[in-house]
Formats: sequence, structure tokens, C-alpha cells
Amino acid sequence: MGSNDREFCTEYTGFEMMLVSACRQIKNDDIVFNAFHWPFLAVHMAKLLHCPDLFSVLEVGLFQDELAKPNKMPYSISDPVLVPNSLFVGDSIDALSILQRGEITVALLSTSMVDKYGNCNTTVIGPYEKPIYRLPGGGGATEIAGLTKRLIWLIDDHSKGRLAKKLDYITDPGYLDGYDSRLKAGYPPDTGPDSIITPFCIMRFDTITKEAFLEVLHPNITIEQVKENTGWDLKIAEEVKQIDPPPIKEIEICRKTMRDAIDQYFVLKAEWTTYLDKD
Repeated sequence: MGSNDREFCTEYTGFEMMLVSACRQIKNDDIVFNAFHWPFLAVHMAKLLHCPDLFSVLEVGLFQDELAKPNKMPYSISDPVLVPNSLFVGDSIDALSILQRGEITVALLSTSMVDKYGNCNTTVIGPYEKPIYRLPGGGGATEIAGLTKRLIWLIDDHSKGRLAKKLDYITDPGYLDGYDSRLKAGYPPDTGPDSIITPFCIMRFDTITKEAFLEVLHPNITIEQVKENTGWDLKIAEEVKQIDPPPIKEIEICRKTMRDAIDQYFVLKAEWTTYLDKD
């Protein structure tokens, strides 16, 4: 398979499309808070594809403007391979102070559930005291969601259960109850969710109501599919853009990153890796 930027891939999974769309949201001059799980993959891809000068901050206190050498996916934010070429090695207080000062321009977070105002639940399904399921929790994501200027949620399964009408618990704040409720709660005015990216689409947030709406469809996905699999009555942009299939170069980098992630003990579902062995 070649690397022609103008040649589009004809076979790809929704998970791959989610990663490609997520990586495109990152700009070369961003200061990104590089969070674990799928954001790790998207940031890695962006660095390889179009963000050679990207500056990353990791929660453990590592500040970087280069990928790990040898060039591979770290297995976590604590992987020692990240240390040798870091610009600064500190601790979580150093990393979170960058957030507190308002210097993080973008952060990507993967999540279990999100609602129409961009609030996230990674704590419990059911009542908090007697939950049906207890989820892994927020870790540092609560601080990231509260203080980063542009927050991007990644959801690997577009379903009513994951894009929920109502959350049992808010772990990480989005726009809370919409409108100015986030501001009234004391969060900085220039922060908050920017988008929700799923295998189906990209949602943005209305500037007044702060409610998510459908802005971009991934290839071969319809508005009806998105609405049918969203837990609330999803608003639709006046002009919904349907993007082209991903160029082959992007898919090559995406699949290389996915293979590296699997080698580093990331667990990827079989349906996400359908085409990895066909290149």
C-alpha cells in the first residue's frame, strides 16, 4: 500500500475513522495534555502526520516535544521509555499547574459515557452507594475537563448507552446543565468541551445552549444512523458535512500506531483491527 496523500482508503473501521478524525483536531502549535488510552494513539498519530512541533504534557510530570525513541507507543504515561527525551521530568503537581495556569490549549479524553452537555461518567452505573457496575473513575480527567481550553471526548462505540440522555453520576464536568451553568459553577470562561468524536461522527457544542449537535458525518454514515443511536434528541447543524474517506497515508500511520499499541498491551476489539493484517 502506497502513501499517496490524494489516494483514499476504501476499507477501514469506524474505530480507525474515530482516531483519524481525533488526530486532525490537533494543531502543530497546540500544548496538549496527553491522556492515556485512545488519546495516546491520536496524539501519537498527529505527531507523525502533521504536528512535528507539538508540545505534550503528561499527568506524571513529563513535558515533551518529541516522540519516545525508539519510536513506539508507550504502554502507559509511566512508561520509562518516555523519560530520556523529555524536556522536563517533574511530578503531577508540575503537570497540573500548567492546567491551572490555563496554558493547555487542547486535551483529548476517552470516556465511558457522555451526555448532551459534554458531562462524562466514568464512576458508576446505577446508584452511587449500590451501583450495578463500578467504573474505573476519573483519575486526573476531572482536572483536565475542568481547566483545558478545548476538550475533545472520544467514544469508541456510538450507542444510546454510551451517549446517554441522563448520567447516573458526573465524574468530569462538561457544560453541566447547559447555558451558563458551567460559568456559575466557577470554571474558567474560556474552557469546556469542544467536540465529541465517535466512529460515526463529530458533534460540536452550541455556543448559547451548550448542547451537542451533529456537525460532521464520517463516510458512509447517515444522519438517521447517528440519531437512532444517540440517547437524546440530537440537534442537527443546518449544513452537515460528510467528510471523505481517510487518505491512505493517514490509515497507514493509524494502523502502525494501533499495532504498536497492541504490542504495548493495549486491548483493541477484534472488529477494530479487521484490516491490520491485510496491509
